[in-house]
Amino acid sequence: MKKLLQLFLLQFFFVAFAQNELGRTDQLSIIGPEKIISFHSDIDVNKKSGITVTEHIKVYSLGNNIKRGIFRALPLSRNLNNKTHKVRYDIISVKKNGIDENYHEKTEDGYLKIYAGNKDIILDPGTYDYEIKYSTENQIGFFPKYDEFYWNVNGTYWDFDVDSISARVNLPDGAGIIQNSCYTGEYGSNSQNCTVKVLSDHSIEWSASGLRANEGLTIAVGFKKGIMVPPPPPTFSEKYGILIGGCTVFLALMMYLYSTWRKYGVDPETPTVYPQFNVPENLSPASMGYINSESFKNKYLTAAVVNLAVKGYVKIIEGEDSGVLGFFNTKTFTLEKLKPADESLSKEEINLMNSLFSESENSVKFDGKYNSKIETAVLNFKETLKFQHEDFLNEGNNSKKLLLPWFLITLLYGLGLFVSYTLLPEFERVFAGVLLYIILFVVFALIAFFAKKLSWKLLFLIPIPMSIILGVIGVVSQESTGAESINFSVCYIFLVLAFSIMLLYQYLIKQPSKEKLRKQSLIDGFKMYMGAAENEQIKFHNPPQMTPQVFETLLPFAMVMGVDQIWGQKFDDLLKRTSAEYNNTWYYGGVMNHYLFANTLNSSFT
Repeated sequence: MKKLLQLFLLQFFFVAFAQNELGRTDQLSIIGPEKIISFHSDIDVNKKSGITVTEHIKVYSLGNNIKRGIFRALPLSRNLNNKTHKVRYDIISVKKNGIDENYHEKTEDGYLKIYAGNKDIILDPGTYDYEIKYSTENQIGFFPKYDEFYWNVNGTYWDFDVDSISARVNLPDGAGIIQNSCYTGEYGSNSQNCTVKVLSDHSIEWSASGLRANEGLTIAVGFKKGIMVPPPPPTFSEKYGILIGGCTVFLALMMYLYSTWRKYGVDPETPTVYPQFNVPENLSPASMGYINSESFKNKYLTAAVVNLAVKGYVKIIEGEDSGVLGFFNTKTFTLEKLKPADESLSKEEINLMNSLFSESENSVKFDGKYNSKIETAVLNFKETLKFQHEDFLNEGNNSKKLLLPWFLITLLYGLGLFVSYTLLPEFERVFAGVLLYIILFVVFALIAFFAKKLSWKLLFLIPIPMSIILGVIGVVSQESTGAESINFSVCYIFLVLAFSIMLLYQYLIKQPSKEKLRKQSLIDGFKMYMGAAENEQIKFHNPPQMTPQVFETLLPFAMVMGVDQIWGQKFDDLLKRTSAEYNNTWYYGGVMNHYLFANTLNSSFT
């Protein structure tokens, strides 16, 4: 009897469980796929044309697309009163089933997306009630005969069907509703599958049902004028404050730069240049070229090699390599060490000898192919020149004088963008401003520290077309988005003009030392003598007579001064007049073309 009773109870339990599961399955099948069961929005409009929106969204989730929660997409711009406005939202609360829910915001594709849910919590299948509450300002349209509130209730960003949707708008007391309308469907649809119920002279409600994915409900209600307080027009300071401030700051910057230039940047008087017949202060060819141009050039290395050959430390041997299929033969040069470097050579020439040759290797070939030893020799040669002369050349450059004005420009520009964004919250304009700053700063840095010989006219004139273009953009944007947008244009133009002035300033603030000007004037006088045509040398007082020894000794200096063709031509003319033969002991190969020799050798070494 006891066993029969246990069996009966067991059967009853299974039947009850099966009925419960059947009922749950029937309920799921009635609800169907994931969707929005209901969407209701309570919208309270205040007299200052702002609104507070409370959205009640009931969804059904199977854990597929609605997996951790939902997201709401709110447009960040709208057309109101014939102008495009940026919209800002203040999120008040986000709840799920009446309890505060985790959420985060993300801006993309022109929308503010509110993600409600926890990334670590997966929703069980079932229904959930979400409440999203937020506020936003300046949502009323002002027309000649009435004012209007126009609003898209749920947007068209939902990928789910909506069973039912409704919206209730509460206007201030005494609003006096004059007209209303509603629209349903996808974006731009004129369908009016919706109903309206006027609850009072200041409250109205709309409803619709059966919306498909990406369909929405749009509502509009017109009411008496005078109830809402129109937003005040931009004040004078909002319109022109940044413009006036920018002009004032720019003039103050100009005065500061001018005063510091007068104090630190006025160059000493340049010495008069006279022809120099001897090498100034026993400088080496490479050192002379480096001091004259204040930078390194490959021809300084070539001149150093020729100088070593003329002095008898190396021998230059010309050869040929056959090109492709035996055609297009190319010249090669081999340097053969004749004696070790000693203290009579310059530091860079000693370094070059030690880098090219070793105890076991007394020759090196330049054939146009990559050679790590040659690369190392060139880099060491360059660094030795820099070590010897860079501090001397940079004396008086006043580079630190650029830091304070750039800091002030950056600070004031950033403040201008911040204030402009406060008046007109368009993040893309801020992004464009930051990008413009980065580009101009990088250009300024490159010019200031790597291009020492640019013309000041070029430095000053380059940015002016940019300023004109930015000004045109500012005028166009002002017409399309209101007077507030001119503030961003003022910031851009201020930066470009400041950039232009700073380019000129970094050129003018450099104050060469008297010693550098003295040495460079001596070098210029030496170049004057070497670069003068033969018929012009009669102006000089007792210039030295051209001889093979003078030609060889000064040839490396002519190469670094860029007057080697003139120097070689004068020597050729001498040989023609005297019918003398010239055979040097430092160069072996084909017939030496005295005025093209440097170009040929430099090309091969390069």
